[in-house]
Parts: sequence; structure tokens; C-alpha cells
Amino acid sequence: MSEETLKLTPDQASDAEAASEVIYAEAVEAYVEDRTLGLDLLALAAIFFVLVCAHIQNPLLTFGTPFGSAFRNASLQIVMTAGLLITTAALTLPYWRSGPARANGRKNGSGSRRSAPGRIAAAVLVVYAVYIALAVFFGFNLSGALAGVDQAVFAERLNDASPVEALQNALNLIAPLVWLAVAAVVVLWQPWGRLPVYRKALRKQGAALLIGVVVVLGWEGLVGVFQIQEFLLPRPSVIAEAFAEVYPRLVSAGWNTFQNGFWGFAVGCGLGILTGIAASRFVSFSRALLPIAIAVNAVPIIALAPLMNNWFGALNPASKIGIVALLTYFPTMVSTVRGLTSVDVLSLELMKTYAARETVIFRKLRLPSALPFIFSALKVCTTLAMIGAIVSEYFGGSTAGIGFRIRDDAGLFKYPEAWSAIFISALYGILFYLVVSAIERVLMSWHVSFRES
Repeated sequence: MSEETLKLTPDQASDAEAASEVIYAEAVEAYVEDRTLGLDLLALAAIFFVLVCAHIQNPLLTFGTPFGSAFRNASLQIVMTAGLLITTAALTLPYWRSGPARANGRKNGSGSRRSAPGRIAAAVLVVYAVYIALAVFFGFNLSGALAGVDQAVFAERLNDASPVEALQNALNLIAPLVWLAVAAVVVLWQPWGRLPVYRKALRKQGAALLIGVVVVLGWEGLVGVFQIQEFLLPRPSVIAEAFAEVYPRLVSAGWNTFQNGFWGFAVGCGLGILTGIAASRFVSFSRALLPIAIAVNAVPIIALAPLMNNWFGALNPASKIGIVALLTYFPTMVSTVRGLTSVDVLSLELMKTYAARETVIFRKLRLPSALPFIFSALKVCTTLAMIGAIVSEYFGGSTAGIGFRIRDDAGLFKYPEAWSAIFISALYGILFYLVVSAIERVLMSWHVSFRES
């Protein structure tokens, strides 16, 4: 309907235009407020996986560069490839599902203009992900096949008999695709269009970032001013220099420890959830188990580690997994019981009024109500898992773990290296926590806490 149809006076038309500008500005502000840094974190993770996978698919990079050697562990390579596939799917699916104007959540004209580059970038990233998946999961390196390199060479360490020239030719063939994949992520990301989101994030997190910078600078300055000995507290710059030298072996050592923590987490939390479901169904069982849970949970981990090593063997990963499982079992079990028994009474009575079966009540009421409690316990247990896995290595076991590295470096007065190992341990714990939080957001997107945020 035009202004001529409405027959607005000049003053009314001016007021209508001003009101529409206010409404548009409020809509834009509301849209920006609803956007988060999720896409940015996803894109940065994708770029990281692209670069890591570029290094693990050719022995010249895997064993010939410090960054590549950090990911020489076969199981870690599988995880990195899985991460590439997941982030690729998350970035490219909107371009295959939606129309041109809806890709990346854009419903305006600019979105349709960017659809062709976006689809091309998505296709490039998918091609690269397929290439890496074939190389890591199926042992078929396409660039090696084109360069005439035997596929078995890609699974071997470099030695004097390695066909270095042929491997370099294979590397030259795939290098353009690697950088095209990085550029594709940037095109799908489009950080230049997310400046309002960054300003919003800076306003919210600016104080925390400022405090972090002040703490690091104060640490650096006070150590020099008060002449604190390095064995007591090294400067951050010294730790950073040591980290740049030793991080390849620390990443691998941290991964070995993380695997023990993860499997202990899976066993302990899995059994805790199952036991919690049973305990919520049978009240007498719950009352009998709760005092035992409190008593075992009060036992220090330092007292349990030597016993577990004696039972399973110091070199057996089961001793470390057992300690982590014991640490994570009871918090998960208690939280599951509390969540399953804390359902809304009116909702429960309503379902019983409609003669709903117990299985239906559990599936549609009790379990959704318990998920916030369960995920709270799981996020707490991510840190407990890493603590248990690291501390258990102090009392014997494999020398390939990060706990052994911390103990060994500290015993040899290599304190910057020990602090570097502590940093890697914290990094693994943070990433573990973020992964569980991401799963929580996916499974509980309907929950009011996520809808309000």
C-alpha cells in the first residue's frame, strides 16, 4: 500500500518514515543481540582441523615439522579427521538444505548475491574433507596415487629409504586444495559481516579479557621486580618460549592421558546414569546406595591411586580408567537421581490422569526434566576426569602421559617445561568441557535456558 493510497499529509509521511526507521533499527539490534560467537568458533575450529589434517596426510609434514609431529598419534589423527568432517558438515549443510536467500541464516537480498560463492566454497570444503577421510580412514591418498607413490609409504615413518622426492610431489599437488579449503571456510564464515557481533562480545567479555591481560603482565613484571627465582615461579615469557619448543611431545602426551580420562569418564558417567535411573525407580535401593556414595566420594584420590595400580598393574591403563570412573560415577549418579525425582508435580499428575504408562512418563517427562541435572554433572566430571587421570600417573604407569611429564620435568628442575605441560592439561580439560557443553546445547535446544540466551 503506497503513501498515495493512504493519502498521508507531509507531516504524517515524515512521522511514518521516522517510525519505520526506529522499528528497523530495533529489529536490527534485536537480531544482533540474538547472534553469538558460535559461528566464529566453528569456523576457527574448521580452519584448525584443515591445517592439522594437511599435516597428517603426508609423512614429510607429519614427521618433518614440529606442528605435524604433535599429531603423529594414530588415534589422535582419527579424532582430528572426525572433527574436520563434523565442522565441514555444520558449515556446509545450510547451503545444501536452504534456498539461496536463506544460506547462513541470511534472508535478505545480500544473502542471495552471496549464494553462488557460498555454494562453491561449500563444495571445495567437502572435496577436501572427502580427500582427508579417504587418506586417514581408508589409507588411500589421492595425491600420492597421482604422483605414483606407493600407498604404504604414507603410513610409515621417514627413513633413508623413503621416496622424499615423490612425497614432495604429492605434497605439491595437494597444497593448492589445502589453501582453497582455508579460503572456503573464510567465505562461509564471512567475518567481515559480523562486526556488530564482535562489538557485542567485546562489551560482554571486555572486563574478563582486561583482567587476564593485567594478570599476565603483572606476573611478568612482579617476577622481575622482586627477583623471584625461576624454580618458584617462571615468567610467562619464559614459559611461552619453552612451550614453543616442547609442545609437540606435550600434545601427544596429553592425548595419551586424555584417552584414559575419557574412557574413565564414559564408564563412570555411564554407570552413574544407569544406576541413577534404577535408584530413582526403587527408593529403598537409593537410600542404601547414597551413604556408600558419600563415603567413597570422600576418599582422597591420592589414597586410591596406589591401590588401583596394585590391583590392575601400574602399566595397565585400566588402573587409571578405574580411578577416573570412580571419581565420576557418584556425582553423576546423585545428579541423575535428583533430576529424575525433581519433576513438576502438576505435570506428573496430569500424565497419570491420562493413564500414561511409566515408560511414557519417563521418556516424555522425567528424562527431559533430569537432563539439566545430568549435563551439569557431566560438565563437572570433565574436569574430574582429567584430574584423576593426571594424578594417577604420579604413582607409576606409562611414561607417555602428561602426568609423568609434569612430575619428571619438575623433578629435573625444568619448571618452564612443567608449566607448559600444565597448560596443555588445562587446554585438554577446557576442550573436553566445551565438547560436552556443545552436546548439551544440541540435545537441549528446547530448554528455556538456551531459548532465553
